[in-house]
Amino acid sequence: MTAVAARLQVERRGFVLDVDIVLPAHGISVLFGASGSGKTTLLRAIAGLEPDARGRVAVGDTLWQDDAAGERVPVWQRRVGYVFQESSLFEHLDVAGNIAYGLRWHRSRDAETPATRATRLDALVDLLGIGELLQRRVETLSGGERQRVAIARAMAIDPAVLLLDEPLAALDFERRHEIMGWLERLRDTTGTPMLYVSHALDELARLGDRALVLADGRIAACGEPEPALRAAGLNAAADRLPPLRCR
Repeated sequence: MTAVAARLQVERRGFVLDVDIVLPAHGISVLFGASGSGKTTLLRAIAGLEPDARGRVAVGDTLWQDDAAGERVPVWQRRVGYVFQESSLFEHLDVAGNIAYGLRWHRSRDAETPATRATRLDALVDLLGIGELLQRRVETLSGGERQRVAIARAMAIDPAVLLLDEPLAALDFERRHEIMGWLERLRDTTGTPMLYVSHALDELARLGDRALVLADGRIAACGEPEPALRAAGLNAAADRLPPLRCR
């Protein structure tokens, strides 16, 4: 089953993003590449945040964009969770308020009752270990806690796909590996497919069920992390890839 099928072009002065990708309906697909290769632009285009993006985006059986047919679903109607490099939490709300905020604009599954939603959110809070943080103000949270709350907020809408744009870049080594553990639990427990942007080899090795190597706005290779890096001509990076951890 396919989670995301996207054929997109974004043209800017001196740069063109031109990709055609198909992501599986499970696991973490790591979008790997150097700064400026178009990783964030691709995520934003899938989410509907790039007004100049042209092409087609389908998530499961739902069409989000087809410019040839004049179809484009607005951002707020797309079942997409988005986690940014900075947590981007609302400082005037506590943790519980931040998690609930996205539900004002997004609808989860149509058949979901309020009781079912409450049960699902309770399970999400437990899964991410933030139950004791719900009444805390955002400014009192550590960097790792803020990112866990940001992930919970993105997951609160029961997204069809979770997009993560270098969510660990601002964290120290210990916090990065702590959050990677939470993301592994999220993947294994919820089954929500993720597209994860990174240029860190340790993140690719640990989280990547699949790698998409982006270079100069195009997909250079895709597949398991090490073969994909070598197929893209990144042999030095493949040689430095940390050993795969048992899952």
